[in-house]
Amino acid sequence: MSKDKNTRLISALHKVAEMVGTRKEVNGNDIGLGMQLQYNRCMEESRIVTDGLFRVVVMGTFTSGKSTLINALLGSRILPESALPSTAILTFIQFGYDTDDVEIHYRDIVNEDGNVTKGAVEHISKENFMQTYHYDIADTEKLSQTGSIPRFKKVAYSIVRCSLPLVQYGVSIVDTPGLEDKDVATELALDIAAKAQAIIYVCGERGFAEADREYFEENFKGNPGNVFFILNKMDNITSDIQRKQALDRVRYDVKGCFVKADGSVDEALMSKRVFGLSSLLALDARRGMTFDEDLQKDVPLSEEKQTMKLQRSQFLPFEEALQEFLATDERCIAQYGKVFRTLLSTYNEAVDKVRENLAVYEHEDKLTNEQKAECQSIINEIETGLSATEVAFDNCTLKLQNTLALLIRNAIDSVDSTWEVDLATLHEKIRFGMKDYLSLAVSNINVFKSKDERTEDMKRLLQPFSQIIAEHISDKIDRFMEANKTVLQNAIMEAEQNVNTNLANVSNLFSQLGDTLTEMPEMGKQEDQDWLQAVISYCVGDASAIVKNCAGGHTAWLVFIRKAVFNGVWQWMVIQIVTGGWGVIICGLIEWLQIKNGKNEMVDRMLTDSKNAALKEIHAKLDERLRNMNTSIAIKMNEVKNAKCGESRQRLNDEKGRLEEIERNMNDNQFNAEQERKRTTSILASIASEIKSCYLDVFGIPYAEELATI
Repeated sequence: MSKDKNTRLISALHKVAEMVGTRKEVNGNDIGLGMQLQYNRCMEESRIVTDGLFRVVVMGTFTSGKSTLINALLGSRILPESALPSTAILTFIQFGYDTDDVEIHYRDIVNEDGNVTKGAVEHISKENFMQTYHYDIADTEKLSQTGSIPRFKKVAYSIVRCSLPLVQYGVSIVDTPGLEDKDVATELALDIAAKAQAIIYVCGERGFAEADREYFEENFKGNPGNVFFILNKMDNITSDIQRKQALDRVRYDVKGCFVKADGSVDEALMSKRVFGLSSLLALDARRGMTFDEDLQKDVPLSEEKQTMKLQRSQFLPFEEALQEFLATDERCIAQYGKVFRTLLSTYNEAVDKVRENLAVYEHEDKLTNEQKAECQSIINEIETGLSATEVAFDNCTLKLQNTLALLIRNAIDSVDSTWEVDLATLHEKIRFGMKDYLSLAVSNINVFKSKDERTEDMKRLLQPFSQIIAEHISDKIDRFMEANKTVLQNAIMEAEQNVNTNLANVSNLFSQLGDTLTEMPEMGKQEDQDWLQAVISYCVGDASAIVKNCAGGHTAWLVFIRKAVFNGVWQWMVIQIVTGGWGVIICGLIEWLQIKNGKNEMVDRMLTDSKNAALKEIHAKLDERLRNMNTSIAIKMNEVKNAKCGESRQRLNDEKGRLEEIERNMNDNQFNAEQERKRTTSILASIASEIKSCYLDVFGIPYAEELATI
């Protein structure tokens, strides 16, 4: 069972951490090598395994029943359920006994000076959480107008604790706001769903909406295999025939996610990833209660009715497929491998340290003044080097922000640079004749329709302009970014090289410090430092998608441009054709005569005005988008800086402690070098034994590689 493997991994990480950490006596054994950095790494890896080795992300549009499905998996009402959209912020359901304590994690803040202030963590009760962080009617209206809710923007995510068995062994269930919230949808597309071991995508009884299908197209290409598609609320569909038809529609909508390399659909995999069920019936059965509409309260269910509801829910086949996936998924195996890499690197670093310490004790009676002075000099250089590295990170952040901003502005400006040439091609794509002008006129003067109805008619009639302009602008930006991608790549390489030079210098100084102690020169150990491209990908996806992602992804980007085109053309018509619909008819007749004479001035003018309107809207919001992008880059770069420089500072503290311990031991007449050899080699032997034992328990085969020894 995977939960047993998780427990075994956590046990090994804790045991190895204790072996290399602070020196102390445990069960009569003198353990600890004073390697706080390696101790921290093991404990952090243990926390990751505990808090979410198996991350299950539940996604879908609003009111599809995501929260009810999670509650059914857990067998208890952990999350609120509502006819209105209920989940307002990203929520992680994780194991914990204090189930009334909800952690609210606020976003990091980029200050005016460019420094990043870590986001605060607030602890509130579950009742307070449910009252505060859910959508009300006003929020729902605001969401439909703007695509996000401003009052939730400062919150990054929340953690709700649960003591139920499903999450006890490293399963973290992620409840997401509906994908109509474009801010969160973008974050999911770039980070959370990409790191998930399983994704559960839920729709209601009406099937997937257009927004869902577009999301599949953008994010689930390439037969990912870890996505489950759920047709929920099957109890709302009355007949077996209608239920089958609904499930067939879902299979048709998602078949593009199961295309194999040869272009065929993987029917076998799809049968294990697409399910129709009722989360509500399953939840009622699991908690032994159901809501009585007449009494307006929960009433108990008999065992017979519980069994009947669970069978009708069709929930068990999905749950069994999910559990099988979590137990065998290759991503989990890769995570096990990551844990073992941490254990092995800890062991190898412990061997190096013990070897160096013993060499000092065996070859020196005490540290000479020259050695002390040289060691202190190197320590000072390391501290200077760390400060220089932090400055290099900050300069790298500014360079990336400026380079990306300039590229984006130039990409948008490129739309205008070839417009006269592009116009002829665009005009060929438009078929807008006398019939279309008359339709616009009739819509404009139709007194039997409301203003909203006339507006919708105009949007439909102007769709050719908005579609063509949206595609044209997107294509121009894509091509500009592609043609200039070397500019960004060169900036990334230069910034990365500058930071890596500083990191390598600090790494070499640490090696030099060890050489000074042992007089046994070794090459500095450098890890792969190719990290910056990953930061850029995290923050912006890819360069050509920056503007689109700032609008909320490809779908929202097209909607944004279409709206801008409509507003621009509509305003142009109101201003230019002051006589209303009859003016459109007159202009249509003039245009018809011009077309007869081989001219297309009005279509050209409408295309140009559409383009200008779209670019005006883009420029009006560009600064805000660039600020969002720059904030993401600054926060992520700050995380990387803190991780890389923080480890080096902890390593420096460990080295200072080691020097003090060596000098103290060598000045202590009671110190016995041979006894220290036995103590430390015994610790190494225990670590090696634990690693081999854990490997056998987790993978079922002996660890075949030879471990280093003193």
